[in-house]
Amino acid sequence: MTDPRAEAALTRPPEPAAPEAPAAGTDNTGRATENDPETSAEGASSAKPRRRLITIMWIIAGVATLAGLVVAGVGFGLSYDALVDAARAWGFGPIGSYVFPIGVDGLIVALYSIALVLAWRQMPKPMLLVAAHITTGVTIALNVLAAADSAPGSPGVWEVAQTDPGRLLAHASMPIAYVLLVEAARHLIIRTARLESGERGLTLADWVLRLPTTWWVFRTAQTHPMPYADARKMRRELAIHRVWIQYREEIEAARRTAADKGETFDEHDTVTVLDRLPDLLAPYGVTAAEALALPDQMRAREQQRRADRERAEQALAHKAAADRRDREHADKLAELAAEAAEIKAQGQLDALRATVDGESKAAVYRAAASADTAGIEAAAQRSRAERTATEAQRRAEVEEAAEESARTAAARRKAAEDQKSALVIEEQNVRRRQEVAEGQQRAAEIAAATQRTARVTAENEAAAAAALRKANEDRAAAARAELVARAAEDAAGLSQRERNIRRVARLIVTEAGGMALRMPLARIEEVFGVANGTASGYRDEAAQLIAAGYDHRNDLLHQT
Repeated sequence: MTDPRAEAALTRPPEPAAPEAPAAGTDNTGRATENDPETSAEGASSAKPRRRLITIMWIIAGVATLAGLVVAGVGFGLSYDALVDAARAWGFGPIGSYVFPIGVDGLIVALYSIALVLAWRQMPKPMLLVAAHITTGVTIALNVLAAADSAPGSPGVWEVAQTDPGRLLAHASMPIAYVLLVEAARHLIIRTARLESGERGLTLADWVLRLPTTWWVFRTAQTHPMPYADARKMRRELAIHRVWIQYREEIEAARRTAADKGETFDEHDTVTVLDRLPDLLAPYGVTAAEALALPDQMRAREQQRRADRERAEQALAHKAAADRRDREHADKLAELAAEAAEIKAQGQLDALRATVDGESKAAVYRAAASADTAGIEAAAQRSRAERTATEAQRRAEVEEAAEESARTAAARRKAAEDQKSALVIEEQNVRRRQEVAEGQQRAAEIAAATQRTARVTAENEAAAAAALRKANEDRAAAARAELVARAAEDAAGLSQRERNIRRVARLIVTEAGGMALRMPLARIEEVFGVANGTASGYRDEAAQLIAAGYDHRNDLLHQT
């Protein structure tokens, strides 16, 4: 019968191992003590019986193994001869009679061997062991039948059992002996494996003494695959938790009752379920001292759970704040990128407009020049036409004076009129060419203005690119300075607060021109993720560091 306290001791978590005592004849450092011969003699005398006992046990195990092998060999040999004779009588033939016993006995050996291997691997198969026992029973029955058939006169099993029972018992004893040997080996393997793993199965005493609890442990271990020790521990912790909940309910009820009566509530003056803990937890192997210490342990665990929950919530809050800052930074970068794209598109549009205006003005200038040229040519042609007309008129007058014929004079007048008409048409053409020249001049003026605008735009883009390049160089220089400073701080073995103060000093030098009061506390809070008071302390100490002559560009610590 198993002691409940011994069972509970197996379910409790292992206590820290005590420091191993120095071996006999050694000091605390493990060195042999030369001036303590009595201790050395006692240690040697206590070790000798143990080694002698181990030697005796190994000899006994060897004798048992050898005897078991001899018994198994003799049993299989006798069974083989009996089954061969019986197989001949049963009509197995000359070859089958020799093979049949090997098949039957070989199956028994194989089944028991596999069962032992599975038990060693902690994966037993009960049906396999049952099959091995059934096969052994068949072998026993065959040996009994063979013994009855080999009796004088072959009277039959029942008659031989009545007249010569020793004959049948002798033939059946060898297979039974083999089964006993296998069961002994199986028990040794299973028990050794359980002792090595610390696992303890459910015993008959468990089922008899604590049927409901044992059934709960068995059902839990089978439903949710786990060792029986874990199931026992779960049952024990569940009982303790229920007692703790009942205690809290009673305390709350007593507190409400005291508040209703207007009395002061004192938990230590109230008799609660915790005072009955030793009696309630005794069936689970909990001692009185352990039961009385449970409230403090439960309170400590509750405080630890609350602290863990608060730390987790704080970590989640910090992570959410960091994510929010990252999103705001990404949104700001996206806005700046969109603004830059808009400015670039506006510049391209202005350049296109300037190009169109310049081409238009250039065309105007070209048209004006063409108009001036056409006007000059028209004036010259007019002068030539007038001279020609004057000359024609003079000739006509001369001819009239010479009394030319009326037809000749009329023809000449007709020619003069035609020439005047041609002069009018030419003047109209000159005016049209002048208008075209004025349009070309305006287009030329527009093209010139466009070229000037494009040149100004190109100069502005070049200046912007230079400014961006200068800003990138400044940021890279600042980053290099920051990396050098951090490496120097790591090499100097500075604390985290000293590093933060130096980083604040570098921020004041690079972003606030060395003036600590110009550095906003919000900027320090954003960079370091600290409270306002901590940021103010960082800024004050950084100001003192700068006042003492600190400059990360000239500090020898950061130039190494």
